[in-house]
Amino acid sequence: MASLDLLDRDGGADGRGDAEGGDGFDSGGGADARNIATLIPIKAPACSMTDWLQNEGRLITSVPQMIAELNGQMVACGLPLHRTMVILRTLHPLFISEGYSWTADNGKVEMFSASHQMLSNERYLASPVRLIFDGSLGIRRRLAHPDCPRDFPILDDLAEQGVTDYLILPLRFSDGRNYAASWSTRAAGGFTDQQVERLTALMPTYAMALEIRSMHNIARNLLDTYLGHKTGERVLNGAIQRGSVETINAVIWYSDLRGFTAMTDKLPSDTLLELLNDHFEQIVGPVTERGGEVLKFMGDGMLAIFPIDELGGAEKAAKVALEAAEEALARTVEHNENREDTALPPSHFGVVLHLGEVVYGNIGSPDRLDFTVIGPAVNQAARMERECRQLGRSLLTSAAFADAVPVDMVSLGHHALRGTSEPQELFAPPSA
Repeated sequence: MASLDLLDRDGGADGRGDAEGGDGFDSGGGADARNIATLIPIKAPACSMTDWLQNEGRLITSVPQMIAELNGQMVACGLPLHRTMVILRTLHPLFISEGYSWTADNGKVEMFSASHQMLSNERYLASPVRLIFDGSLGIRRRLAHPDCPRDFPILDDLAEQGVTDYLILPLRFSDGRNYAASWSTRAAGGFTDQQVERLTALMPTYAMALEIRSMHNIARNLLDTYLGHKTGERVLNGAIQRGSVETINAVIWYSDLRGFTAMTDKLPSDTLLELLNDHFEQIVGPVTERGGEVLKFMGDGMLAIFPIDELGGAEKAAKVALEAAEEALARTVEHNENREDTALPPSHFGVVLHLGEVVYGNIGSPDRLDFTVIGPAVNQAARMERECRQLGRSLLTSAAFADAVPVDMVSLGHHALRGTSEPQELFAPPSA
């Protein structure tokens, strides 16, 4: 097909496609009819991108795949695309927007993101995206025309790539906010006016399909942020009822910041908050990078688990948990040395690693739940952590952990823990 003038062409003479029977239904009799009596075959016009988005595109779970398939079909239907881009706002602690860039040269979609600081970035302020986000109905620049204004820095970049026509349009979501989709071509005459009209008419349906997937991604981002990736995945998959729990074996991480109570009486609240954020930034990464799951922050404390089955057994889980604790302690020491000139006091913390059986799941009231772990092993880890200060150690482990980890741990003797009937043997790594 040579022209995009047929991009949203209706199929058949009466606009209903060319399925047998005219109305798309099979009304024949006999055994064959019984087998297909519940089917409603619908044949969409070959180059109707609106129909494709409504019936197929919106069901694609991957935004990059949806964009790639849509653009590929457009090119096959005669639209001379060179590059397209979609930019969506998002809810994420690090990023304010996520983008998807597609090029006809390889047919692939590259993802990118922009931090919250982007809103004050000079390139963003001088971009057509900002105008679209602020409510513009669309911007077109025919770069091949000698009188075309080069009022956005991106236009010079596109011209160097041989782009002759650039179009950016708003994707209006149901929250009333504008998102953006841009299209460019290197065709000698640029886009025809009818092609621009077709792209403009496609935007409401495109926005609808993208919003479905965008809301799913935002939900996943929020659950990852507040619950952790594994726990968030479980909730997103339907584990949202009180009592939805399972018993698992895990390495338990329980840590606590030293001297925090005294600091709350001395430090301004903003400094105290900065100190907490700074501390957790040093210790969360080593945990999550090794497959651990941070379940909650308790003031200045942190509870995390390393699920044994998911990590390939007790020895592997114990090994990576020990590596995480040692790295977190090392990063904290290094960070303290590098911030001597700041107003923040040095931070020190103690961490205990225990291994045992925990109940993992939803706990709380019927409509206000916490996804966490409970059980005697969690309580024991919390009580062991108090011994860090008494023994002058930053890292302690239980006997159960020491038996599992492939390292010769050093026994620190038996110690009476509050709430336990018998003294518990505590261990430390040989390097501690």
